[in-house]
Amino acid sequence: MKVHSNLRRFLKTMKAVLALSVMLVTGGCWDEVNLQDVSYISAIGVDYVDNHFIVYAQMISFGVIAKQDTAPPPGSPIWIGKHEGNTNLAAIFNLMDSSQYKLSLNHLKTVVIHERAFNEIKQIIDSLNRLSSTRFNSFVFGTKTDINELFTMDMLFNKTPLTTPLYAPHIENNQNSYIEPMTLQTLIRGALEPAMAVKLPALSTLPDDWENNKKKLKFLTIDGVFLFNKKKPAGYLSRERTKGLIWTSEAFKRSLIPVNVDGKRGSVVIDAAKSNIKVNWADKDPEFTLKVNVSGHLIEASSDFTDEELKTRVEQAVQSQLEDTYLRGLALNADIYDLEHQLYRHHNRAWKRLVKENWKPGPKDLAIEVKCKITKQSELRTKSELELHT
Repeated sequence: MKVHSNLRRFLKTMKAVLALSVMLVTGGCWDEVNLQDVSYISAIGVDYVDNHFIVYAQMISFGVIAKQDTAPPPGSPIWIGKHEGNTNLAAIFNLMDSSQYKLSLNHLKTVVIHERAFNEIKQIIDSLNRLSSTRFNSFVFGTKTDINELFTMDMLFNKTPLTTPLYAPHIENNQNSYIEPMTLQTLIRGALEPAMAVKLPALSTLPDDWENNKKKLKFLTIDGVFLFNKKKPAGYLSRERTKGLIWTSEAFKRSLIPVNVDGKRGSVVIDAAKSNIKVNWADKDPEFTLKVNVSGHLIEASSDFTDEELKTRVEQAVQSQLEDTYLRGLALNADIYDLEHQLYRHHNRAWKRLVKENWKPGPKDLAIEVKCKITKQSELRTKSELELHT
């Protein structure tokens, strides 16, 4: 009898353990969220007007994100919300209150900050950090353009907006390199690093380069940089005035340089660019040398070039761009190549002394050396060769 009693108690215990296990396994479904009840914000824009934060939110239809065998649904796949508040978070929550659905930032990919809000950028980043749903791998841009205009951009062939520079700046950078795309993480890291100039990519709309059925299309592009010195905005430089950043970017992929020698015209594609900065000392003052090595190939020519002609012209073009960008940065009190940061990293004791002396790099403190290696593509044919085959 005692054996049967122990067996019954054992079976009851096992039943209780099994029931508890089932409850633990199925308990994960209690907080299930239906996708049809949630709207996901993919991009946020922040402006600052009349002492108020204005927040824009862009949402993208799932119908143009997922791969489909049928034509996309009619109408714009983009929805834009807008609200204001006394703080950035207040503006975000006011926008959420005005929505018909639950708004989520779990898939936030991009933050755009208007230059009018740059003086409040610390508060903007801090407020986004306090939202547990945001991620610091989101891209961040500055802009001079109205954010609502940016968020209503056009797309080629009705493709997903996720292929535009707003969400995929690497696509444009891979075709024609300029400046490395910036995330919230790299923005914060650069702002916290001593003696470093933050170079925030500037997002804008292209002029009327493209059209569809005689309708001008509004595409996005990175048209320059906003410079920050000691966490404060220093100014804006256009892409044309900051071409030197092409050759110092770690994200460099490709760039084209036109060549003109005594009426002979050609184009050279640069496939690789590496740069480094050396510090030398003259008495107690530092002298910097920026060394840039580029390599590429000739892709078109109106007539035959010598190797020396190509090499010299490319080196001159790259050096001119590097020098011009450096001087334009100094005009805005910005050390655009982070020369002072080299001292902080590698000559810290000297850097501390120079900071006390209010030292800043000047126009004559930087020497630039450019070395180029060019190859001629075998596919390129001279006029005489073409005549032989016609």
